[in-house]
Amino acid sequence: MPNAAILLIDLQTDFLDWEQGRMPVDRLGSEGVIKIANEVLAKNILPEALTVFIVSKFPPSARIANSFRKNAAMVGTPGANIDERILRPESSAVFEKSKSSAFSNPEVADYLKNRGVRDLYVLGVFAEGCVRATVLDAIKIGFNVCVIENAVATNAPWKKQFALWIMNRAGALVEKIDA
Repeated sequence: MPNAAILLIDLQTDFLDWEQGRMPVDRLGSEGVIKIANEVLAKNILPEALTVFIVSKFPPSARIANSFRKNAAMVGTPGANIDERILRPESSAVFEKSKSSAFSNPEVADYLKNRGVRDLYVLGVFAEGCVRATVLDAIKIGFNVCVIENAVATNAPWKKQFALWIMNRAGALVEKIDA
């Protein structure tokens, strides 16, 4: 049973496809997230860690919130799917959420705790949104958290730097991983 897991947050088409996505991160950030995620999923990085996808799925009925999100990741739309460039093993768990933190879905914490996970590695998008919220909640719950700096993206460099600072200040380790 692994004591580490990697949370892959919001690796969906609407967020990673800088040309067609409804609310994409910047191109360099997207490329970095995809590269490191695929290395993790191919077990070239942290091979013993459990891989867990966290995806945003928003109901079409949330019209006002969806308008702010440019209708990104709405249930039933192609953009809500995990980006096709991500090499997704069938054995990876997938959990849905409709709020920023992965832990807004109580099944995530239960799944990790039932598998003896103590250490979490986090990558994905948006650094100042879902990644930050997930990391802060994970620390509150009692996980040891490492944010993979070169596999976290957003749409503006200053937002990423500020989010990394907040997560580090809250107790998360922030590290680059070579791929």
